Amino acid sequence: MTPIRTVTDDLRGFIEFLEERHPEEVVRIRKEVDPEFGVSGILDRLEKDDKFPLVIFENIKGSSMPLIANMHASVSRLQLALGMEKGSVKEFLEEFHRRESNPIPPEIVDTGPVKEVIKTGEAVNINEMPTCIYHEKDAGKYITAGLCLTRDPDSGVDNIGVYRLMVKGRNRLGIQLSETAHGHYIWKKFENRGAPCPMAVILGHHPAFFMGALTYMPLETDEIQIAGGILQKPVQLVRCETIPLNVPADAEIILECESLPHIREEEAPFGEYPGTYGPMRMNPVLEVKAMTHRRDPLYQNAFVAHPDNLLVNGVIRATVIENNVKIACPTVRMAHMPRAGRFRFMCYVAIEKMIEGEAKQAAMAAFVTDPHLKYVVVVDHDVDITNDTEVLHAIATRVRGDHDIFMVPYAKGSPLDPASIDPQGGSHLVTKVGIDATRKSNYPEEISVPGSDKINLKDYIEDYQP
Repeated sequence: MTPIRTVTDDLRGFIEFLEERHPEEVVRIRKEVDPEFGVSGILDRLEKDDKFPLVIFENIKGSSMPLIANMHASVSRLQLALGMEKGSVKEFLEEFHRRESNPIPPEIVDTGPVKEVIKTGEAVNINEMPTCIYHEKDAGKYITAGLCLTRDPDSGVDNIGVYRLMVKGRNRLGIQLSETAHGHYIWKKFENRGAPCPMAVILGHHPAFFMGALTYMPLETDEIQIAGGILQKPVQLVRCETIPLNVPADAEIILECESLPHIREEEAPFGEYPGTYGPMRMNPVLEVKAMTHRRDPLYQNAFVAHPDNLLVNGVIRATVIENNVKIACPTVRMAHMPRAGRFRFMCYVAIEKMIEGEAKQAAMAAFVTDPHLKYVVVVDHDVDITNDTEVLHAIATRVRGDHDIFMVPYAKGSPLDPASIDPQGGSHLVTKVGIDATRKSNYPEEISVPGSDKINLKDYIEDYQP
């Protein structure tokens, strides 16, 4: 698909583009909204009506900063962020993979908009930001869309991940670093040496940068370069004020932090992506050394356990699974992480099956690629795997339970999976289920209506809107 325009450089540029070219994508709320359950309450009501607009909260109680929410809650906006027209998920994934495969190195610049205001020491106060309490039993206010940048002390390669950050004071944050996260691996290197781990929290940036920074890649991958590839231009970086890291010059807000070696404090419970509360943990603590931002910063959050938080992750994981599964099963056409599986626990794979056994091979390759997966459904390439109804139809009519379903018990799963065995003990074991929902050799001929795909209903029904 041909891009419709050059991708904008930053978050506010993209918002301006949406309001100018696609106003149906944006909702502004000018009435005062409470950050405790008010923001999440409105987003939850929109979701229950199956609506996922970008929401700009202009008046958050207790803060002068506007709050940007739901940025990543729809595929159509992610397509627009790549300069594409709204279209099929398959076209979007293909374009994303093309850009992902062509990284662009960043550029170091002297300064940028994120340096318009610089606060260090006693001037730092993260309570100025409209951080929210999202769910009833959350332990406090959380930063949920912070891109946490660290640098491997041995390789010098930068890594970016999203880790929840609990606000503990004007310059103090608790952080949840899952043991499977690359950021945990880097932080642990510093901790083992008794040294603080420098970490920059990037708040507010273009969704294309966000997608690139969260690419599911090996630890040695420089994700800033991947972000440049997704943006199709070098990311401009400026040096931090207090820590030895470089950050995007056109971000909205940067928090310059250091971990406190061997210090642990209570963090959580918190409403997590499976739709359940993650337990209280004794987690690392960050001290915020500096806060730099634009003169009129936009604060961006993510509604955890909802599409704004889950969709991007699903898109990225699907591309990785598709590429890796093709090694084991070259007939793979597409992989898709459905919303019904929290964009993480379930994957649909479409193949152009040549021989029996390919479906099982594809499912096993998917399990090996992503340890969080619990269910993989493999279907024929004529099934639209972005449509749950079509996938369920394939399962209902093409699966013999005693023949086409296999299980892998006691396998590694997600640390947050509520169905895992002994999650409190850290084992996180699950049973993985593969389903071959492809046609078998003796499958009867399916019904069809010749020529229906060539009919334009606008020729027959006045004012018809597909």
